[in-house]
Amino acid sequence: MKQTLRLLCASLAGFCLLIGNLWAQGTEAPPSGYQTFVDTSGQLALNDILSNRYANLFVPSSGGPFKLPGGNAALWVQVPLPQQDTYLLELHNPSIARIHVYLLRSDVLRAAYTGGTTNTRATVPLPHEGFAFPVNVQPNPEQKLLVRLQNDYPVSTHLSLVPLSEATRIHTRHQALQGMLVGLLLGLALNCLLQGVLRKDPLHLLMAISALLFGLSSLSGVGWALHNWEFLQGRTGALLHLAGLAVLAATLHGLYPIPGTAGDRSERIAILLAGALLLLLSIALPGLLEPALSVVRIGLPLTMVLLSAIMLWRRELIDRLFLCGTLLLIGSWLLEQTLGVPPHDLNRHLIDFLLWGALVCYSGSLYRRLQRNLVKRIRQRHEEAALLAQRNARAEFLARISHEIRTPMNGVLGMSELLLNTALSAKQRDYVQTIHGSGTELLSLINDILDISRLESGQLALDNLRFDLHALINDCLENHRNRLASQPIELIGFIHPDVPQLMEGDPARLRQIIMSLLHSATLNTTEGEILLAVGLERQASDTPVLRLAVQDSGQGMGADARSSLLDTSAPGERLLRMLAGQGQLSLYISQQLIRMMGGQVGIKEGAGGLAGGAAARGTTVWVSIPARFIEGPVEADQQGRCLVDRSILIVDDNATSRKVLQQQASAWHMVPRTASSGREALAILRAQANLDSPVDMLVVDQSMPGMTGLELASKIKDDPTISNDMLVVMLTGMNQLPSRIVARNAGIHRVLNKPVSGQTLRATLIDGWLQRREQASTAPRRETPPASEQSDFLVLVAEDNAVSTRVIQGMLSKLKVTCEAVENGREAVEAVTRNRYDLVLMDCEMQEMDGFTATEQIRQWEQQHAMAPIPIIALTAHILPEHRERARRSGMNGHMAKPIDLAQLKALLDHWMAQRTPRSGDS
Repeated sequence: MKQTLRLLCASLAGFCLLIGNLWAQGTEAPPSGYQTFVDTSGQLALNDILSNRYANLFVPSSGGPFKLPGGNAALWVQVPLPQQDTYLLELHNPSIARIHVYLLRSDVLRAAYTGGTTNTRATVPLPHEGFAFPVNVQPNPEQKLLVRLQNDYPVSTHLSLVPLSEATRIHTRHQALQGMLVGLLLGLALNCLLQGVLRKDPLHLLMAISALLFGLSSLSGVGWALHNWEFLQGRTGALLHLAGLAVLAATLHGLYPIPGTAGDRSERIAILLAGALLLLLSIALPGLLEPALSVVRIGLPLTMVLLSAIMLWRRELIDRLFLCGTLLLIGSWLLEQTLGVPPHDLNRHLIDFLLWGALVCYSGSLYRRLQRNLVKRIRQRHEEAALLAQRNARAEFLARISHEIRTPMNGVLGMSELLLNTALSAKQRDYVQTIHGSGTELLSLINDILDISRLESGQLALDNLRFDLHALINDCLENHRNRLASQPIELIGFIHPDVPQLMEGDPARLRQIIMSLLHSATLNTTEGEILLAVGLERQASDTPVLRLAVQDSGQGMGADARSSLLDTSAPGERLLRMLAGQGQLSLYISQQLIRMMGGQVGIKEGAGGLAGGAAARGTTVWVSIPARFIEGPVEADQQGRCLVDRSILIVDDNATSRKVLQQQASAWHMVPRTASSGREALAILRAQANLDSPVDMLVVDQSMPGMTGLELASKIKDDPTISNDMLVVMLTGMNQLPSRIVARNAGIHRVLNKPVSGQTLRATLIDGWLQRREQASTAPRRETPPASEQSDFLVLVAEDNAVSTRVIQGMLSKLKVTCEAVENGREAVEAVTRNRYDLVLMDCEMQEMDGFTATEQIRQWEQQHAMAPIPIIALTAHILPEHRERARRSGMNGHMAKPIDLAQLKALLDHWMAQRTPRSGDS
């Protein structure tokens, strides 16, 4: 850029020296004495003008420019003739329609010439950018030179009578200066073109087009070839100049947009289209060209000056080169308007070079803008790279911390869970439950912090697995029920019958979302109810949408929790407040997971329950997720037919629970009735018995005001009018569970913990109904094996941490599974080669040989000996997807994260027990 500025200064200095040298040489002043006469009718001929009537109407005038009135009127100019010589009469406007030149001696016509745009170029005596006619002046004092000018619209032109020798020198100088200007403009255009192509900058490309158009405009003043386009009527240079100004306006608008605009591509295209329309109008209406060119020439720099003033008033940074180019552009216009110089005058060239200087300044401002943007992009990339590296380092650090914490947490949670299954006093059980609950909360907090870090670094990815949606919902309700055991809150679950059972997606993340919403509802509710409803929606594109709704009857969600669930921006400083607020961090993570799944989340206040509870209380958090369901095989449900048309009475004081159970029974084609109290239920049962239409099944809640479920069942058993063949199922909470003897004595056949899933309740009703129908049968029943029988399923545990080994051994012992333990991967390989195991639980990080290497060697040994592969499950405190992928590549069949959950371990064993191959010794 500095070289460009030096070139500009050097060129301007050299041009000033050239002008001073030429000015010092001096030129002969043009003769004065021009006289003009306007023929308004346009019908006067030469003889009329020479008559005394019109000869005295000529008035003195300056040497130019002469203004043609336009229309039918004609302008007659009497040119004073100097001493004897051969002269060149020049008219510098190439758009004059009709020109007549008359040379008279003693009022006798000696020579006549015609020209103008209405004549073909072949009839013009001399090639010229405008029009030129030779005039031979003789030593005769009564010589006259009359010029008749006529045009269809008003124009102005310079007229000069120059000796032929002087005209040659002037034209040579003009050609040299114009050639220099054209070269500079084309060089500038080439420079901007290279910048635009290499840097992919559209503004540089526009500046290149503008400089090229100005160069072609100046080129039209060097030669007369461009004037052969007759439809332009000799106005090629002016039209090219107007086009260059239009492109320059679009360029400057992109460089510094007008306040209230963006300066984007669409606005620049709009300016170019407006310029093209103005060009077409100027071609169609020639009289519009000169005023349009004058308005654009002064309007463009004045707009830039106004924009610069606004930026200075706002104390915004403005480029000095941009301001300098604007001042040069205004200076060129002021110089032309002040001096009114003819085209071949030295000041004319100074005006053109001022325009070139303005273009150089503008291109320099564009280059500076490009450099600033480049530096800004580089700095932004460096900041993004540094931020990404920082996030990755933080994520790796947190993952390592998580791994180190999970190993001792495995011992705390595992041992406390084993301890809960032993005989404890009430106080001891409360202490152990507190320890286990606190450990679970700590583990959840660690997982949330790790998820936040992975979300920020973009490392969190969703799995695509096939899973049982109904089982996942019921499992979430079961896990959350344990947390509500000591609170007066009723947890209700409802899955609409239209929701398919199998689904593809990420079950772990969906479980995380549901548990987070249930936990948030629990924090907002001290007493009342929490409902988890699952439904199915159909969009216009027939894409199924899974809709989850968690309704509570609490005091409403707080502003911070609402912000965590709905605000999609990065947490930033809010992260500390999320950590301080209970459940807010998990809500934010759930919101991000929902967005990743392509879903939506929203909050509705005053939702009430399904049965239309108090509308002024409660909050509903709804989630819509695009789902991909899998239609499973339709199996014939022979046993389920026993429920068809069976009458069932549902007794519950909670309206929402009654509504849910009633809808489920209706979906099974049963005939449901509901009662809100024990007395109402007794009245219905007695009325149905008297009508000889007894109720087949009774589902009753234990905790009801006035009359509990046990009391109602006892009264039903003691009432002789009510049939004893009725199946009675009682629903109760964990802390209200009666003993089996008390329930059996009250006439209750089955007891289910709330919330009960639809599948569990349906299976219980079917099994209880069929069992009662078979009680009268004398057929012997198949004896079930005692629960204490030890399983022949053999498990190898490879774990170097003694506490973790004891936890796993204790859990396997409780599950009646035999196990053997080794301390490292080398011993695990040796044990597998010696004995036949049904399952291997392999820790990934061990001394001497890690679990990955041990698994690879075991797989190689199996291939060499043609052995069936043993299921190997990875035991690790790492929960990131890359560790799971590494375990899969090494040959492991699954992944189990620490701390190990007893239910998770049992599900794993059940799965591989069902798929194990019989041993060679078994028959």
